[in-house]
Amino acid sequence: MNDREWLTERQFAGMSLGLERIEPLLERLGNPQIKFPSIHVAGTNGKGSLCALLSSAACDSGFKTGLFTTPHLVTVEERIRMDGKPISPEEFDNYLSRIRMASEALAAEGGEEPTFYEATFAIAMLAFSDLGVQRGIIETGMGGAGDATRLVDADLCVITTISLDHTEVLGPTLADIAQAKIGIHREGVPTVALQHENSDVMEVLSSVGDDIWFYEPENNSEPWRIWNEFANRICLAMNWNPVNPNTIWPGRSHNWPPQEWFNRKVRISAAHNLEGLCKELDQTQKPCIVVIGMTEKENLEETLSDVTSEMWHSHTFRRIIITEPTSGRKPAVDAETLESLVCANRLDPALIRRNPAEALESAVIMANQEGVDVLVLGSVYLVGDIIRYVVKRDDLDLWQQLVVH
Repeated sequence: MNDREWLTERQFAGMSLGLERIEPLLERLGNPQIKFPSIHVAGTNGKGSLCALLSSAACDSGFKTGLFTTPHLVTVEERIRMDGKPISPEEFDNYLSRIRMASEALAAEGGEEPTFYEATFAIAMLAFSDLGVQRGIIETGMGGAGDATRLVDADLCVITTISLDHTEVLGPTLADIAQAKIGIHREGVPTVALQHENSDVMEVLSSVGDDIWFYEPENNSEPWRIWNEFANRICLAMNWNPVNPNTIWPGRSHNWPPQEWFNRKVRISAAHNLEGLCKELDQTQKPCIVVIGMTEKENLEETLSDVTSEMWHSHTFRRIIITEPTSGRKPAVDAETLESLVCANRLDPALIRRNPAEALESAVIMANQEGVDVLVLGSVYLVGDIIRYVVKRDDLDLWQQLVVH
């Protein structure tokens, strides 16, 4: 098999916390992850947004900046950005070849080969080291102490929101989630965290002692505004230029997608867990047609519990269209299953359009007829499906669409 096929095969290893695979791999590569200082960001929601904003500010402050985020929306290269631009397929393949050779050599000695996530992280670290990165902005994948990114040389750690997600791995309570996330803390390294209303969470986060301080945002602020303000506080502490307000983060920022993509106001959100969905729907004030598609989750009913009980039945959400994301590590939730959860007790049934492009176009037509907006949400992979569709439809440069600042 070729190198890309080898990497794809790594996906079947699933998500697995622990440093027993990645640590010896990075050691064999000369520990590239410690060749530059990094800001290390963990949390349930908002960590990718905060990383994009910090990367923008670091670049504007004169630093050659490497940004590592997960998951990708369209192509794996976008996990690894230099000054906001994804590395090229040629660069990616070069580093992938080196990672595969090192991984197979370790396996021949009795070690384990890395997961897909760990392999892409190793590629990023090798690329950042070789290309002379002066500042790394590194997003954790899921946990904290057992996450591959824990091996970076962090001079600042940041924790965003704490909410119930990946409970099958991180634990069933908010305190369990907080304990996993605070694992990014290093003794003597400053840690900043978003203030949390749950006392158990605050107790866990505060357990690191004097190294941590908290940021409390304004009540009911929009998520993107919270991350802008949080990022600017961090920039002030780092003596960097303020965040560029025009920073783009596909699927999250207020200035995306480009207005010229559609002849109607369309908002596309990567919200996919309970906290994210509730925030997104709670902030939606104007009437809209909703398109939703999700990938399988361990706790799907729990994820949709609050939003199915009240929000979906609001007159703000004029019609609901159910679709099925076509990409992602896990398969899409069957449209009929999702409809039964989302539209429980709703007077009008959902419209099912399994193809995301057809779902979006149907929503735009209906929105134009009714004079309302369109809201797309439910999965980061659905965001990727829509980017692919628009790029093909309008013959756009995909790489240009994936630049974040």
